[in-house]
Amino acid sequence: MTSKIASEPTMRGPIAPRYRDDIDGLRAVAVLLVVVYHVWLGRVSGGVDAFLMISAFLLTGSLMRRIETTGRVGVATQWVRNFKRMLPAASIVIVATVAIGMAVLPASTHESLWRHAYGSALYFENWLLATEAADYYADRSLASPLQHFWSLSVQGQVFLLWPVLFVLIVFLSRALRGRIRPRSVALGIFGAVFVASLSYSIVATATDQSFAYFNTGARLWEFAAGSILALLIDRLTLPVVQRAVLGWLGIAALVACGLVLDVEGGFPGYLALWPVLSVAAVIISGNAEDRRYGPAMLLESSPVLAIGKSSYALYLVHWPALVFILVARRGEPLNLVEGLILILASIGVARLLTAIVDAPLRRSAWIDRSTWRGFGVILLSFALVAGVVVPIQAESERRAAAELKAIAEAEARQLTYRNPGAAVLFDGWNDHIATDAPVRPLPSEVPDQWGTLEHDCGDGSLMKLPRSVEICFVNDVDVDEATRTIVVVGDSHAQQMLAPIGAIAEQKNWRVISFLRGACAFGLRKVAPSFGGYYSQECRDWNEDVLDVIQEIEPDAVVTIGTRTRAANAASDRTAGQREAVPEGIETSVARLEAMDIPTILIRDNPRFTYNAYQCIEQSSDVEAECSIAKSQALARDNPLRELESSSTAIIDVSKYYCPDARCPAVIGNVGVYIDENHVSTLYLKTLQPVIDSKLSAALNEIRAH
Repeated sequence: MTSKIASEPTMRGPIAPRYRDDIDGLRAVAVLLVVVYHVWLGRVSGGVDAFLMISAFLLTGSLMRRIETTGRVGVATQWVRNFKRMLPAASIVIVATVAIGMAVLPASTHESLWRHAYGSALYFENWLLATEAADYYADRSLASPLQHFWSLSVQGQVFLLWPVLFVLIVFLSRALRGRIRPRSVALGIFGAVFVASLSYSIVATATDQSFAYFNTGARLWEFAAGSILALLIDRLTLPVVQRAVLGWLGIAALVACGLVLDVEGGFPGYLALWPVLSVAAVIISGNAEDRRYGPAMLLESSPVLAIGKSSYALYLVHWPALVFILVARRGEPLNLVEGLILILASIGVARLLTAIVDAPLRRSAWIDRSTWRGFGVILLSFALVAGVVVPIQAESERRAAAELKAIAEAEARQLTYRNPGAAVLFDGWNDHIATDAPVRPLPSEVPDQWGTLEHDCGDGSLMKLPRSVEICFVNDVDVDEATRTIVVVGDSHAQQMLAPIGAIAEQKNWRVISFLRGACAFGLRKVAPSFGGYYSQECRDWNEDVLDVIQEIEPDAVVTIGTRTRAANAASDRTAGQREAVPEGIETSVARLEAMDIPTILIRDNPRFTYNAYQCIEQSSDVEAECSIAKSQALARDNPLRELESSSTAIIDVSKYYCPDARCPAVIGNVGVYIDENHVSTLYLKTLQPVIDSKLSAALNEIRAH
C-alpha cells in the first residue's frame, strides 16, 4: 500500500537529521532501569514507557520526512522494515525460552508456556495477559517467562497502525489542497489520539487497572506523545545551559520514577506522564550540535552506547533468565552479587544475539533492496517458532494423553495405578498405595479441576437473571422430578464443592443450582473498595441480587462456604490459623434467608498457602516436608461457624480430611489436595464424597426436622 501527495522538490525537502547517538544511550538507561528493577527491586520501573515513546518518536520522524521528501508513505514497505528487524531475535528468544522452559518449569505450566509463545510471536501477548488479568481463574502464581513480550506486542500493533494513520494524513492533506501542511495535519491527528487515549486510559485505569495496564488503547497516548515531540522537536530550541538542566532533570526523574510511583499498580493513567515527560526532556536536551553539560555527554559514552545498541536484545533475554533462576531457587530473591552476575550474563548474551542476528540483518543491503526478501525474513521467523513449539506441544500432549489412558486402563483392571485420596483417612482403610502410581491430578488435568454442573444457565435459560448474576450452573434433574432443590452460592471455593455435591445429587435425584462470583463470598457487606473485591460495589450488588433469585427459586437449602482462612507457610506463626473467621456479612445474609424460611448449610473453608501447593509437589524432592504446614497455621483451633449454628443453619466441617494428624499436606492418598494456593482439586473432593454425602444429608435432615 502506497499513498502519495504533491510535494515540494526533493532538493527543498527536509535534510535528514544527524544520527542521535544520545537516543541509543537513552535506550540503555531505559533497559537498565527495567532490568535492575526486575532483578533487585521486584518492581516495575517505567523504563518500558520510555521505550514506547522513543519508538514512536523515531518512527514518526522517519515517516514524516518520507512524506515531505517523496510524498509517499509506503505502508507495506514500512511494515516489512519494522518486523524484519524485530522478529528474528524475538523468535530465537521465544524458541529458546520454550525449550528451556519445558525442562525447568513445572509441567502444569507448559500449556501456558505454549500459549504465551504464540501470543509473543504473533504480537497479541498484551491481550492474552489482559484477559488473564481479568480472569479470576487464571493461574498467576508463576510469572510467564514470556510475559515481557506484552510491550513488544503493543509496539508491534502500533507499528501496524501508525503507517495507516500517515496514509490518512496524506489523504487529508490532498483533500485540503495544500492549504494545511502534512506536518500540521499530523499534529492534529496525533493530538486527537493523545487526548482520546489518555482520557480513556485514566478512566480504564481507575475502573480496571489490571486490564488497562496491557490494553493497547490505554497506551496509544504514550506513542502519540512521542509522535508529537517528533513533529515539534525542531521548534523547541533552548540555550545550552537550560537544555542541560532540562536533560539532567529528565534523567533523574526517569530513574526515580519506579521508586516514587506505583508503576505496576497505577499505570498507564495520568501517572505515566512522569516517564513520558522525562524522556521528552532528555530528547529535547540532546537536539542540538552543542550538547555541553547535558546528559548527552554520558549517553554518548562508549560503555553506555554498547548497551544501548543491544538494548532490544537485553530486554528480550533478561526476563526469561530471571524467571528460570527464580524457579530453580523456589522464589528466593537474588542478592546483590547474584543479581549482578545475572545482569552481566544477560548483557553478554544480548550483545552476542545483536552481533550474530540483529546487526547483520539491519545492515544487509541485499535484504533492504527487496520488500519480498524482508517479508521472507518475517516468514522464516514465524516458521522457526512454529517449527519448534508446535512439535514440542504435540509430543507433550501425546504423552499426557497416553498417561491418562494408561491410568484408566490400569484402574479398570485394578492394577498398579491407585489414587485413593481421602479414602486413606476413612475408618477401615487397610489397603496400600502403589509406589509407582503418579500423583493425580496430572499436570495436564489441572486446568479442568474446577467445579461445575451439566448446564450453563448464565444465558437466562433457567430463569431471568439480574445483570450482576452472570455465572449460573444447573444439573440434569428436572424440577418436577427432584426430591430436593439445593442452591450452591458463593465464590470459587463454593464452586469446588459442586464436584462432590453434583455427584451426590445425581445419585439422590436432587436438583442443584449454583450462582457464583469469583473473589466475592456470600454475605451482605458494606461497600469499601479499598479493602478488596469482597467489599466492592459489584460484589454487594451480586449478593443483593442473588438473594432475590434464591427467594424466587425457594430451595430446600442454600449451601455456601462459611469461613475464610488466611494464607500461611511453614514460616508463619504457629497460631496463624486463628485468623480464620466468618466473613463479614454472612450473618446478615443467613438472617435474610431465615426470614424467607430457607435454611442455610455453611461449610468450613479449606487451608490456604502463600505458594502454589501443586507446583510445590512438582518441584519438591521432599513433598511432605516442604509442601505442608501445621494445622494451627492454617485453621482456627475452634470452628468459627459454631456461633452461627441454629435450627435453620447447619454446619459442615471436613477440616480433618484437609489436615490429618495436625498437618495440612499437599498430597493425601496419592492425590494432590490443591491445584494452586487455595483451591482444592475436584479430584480430591470426589474422593471425599462419601464423607460430604453423609454430612450434607445429616445437615439437611437436621434443618428439615426443625
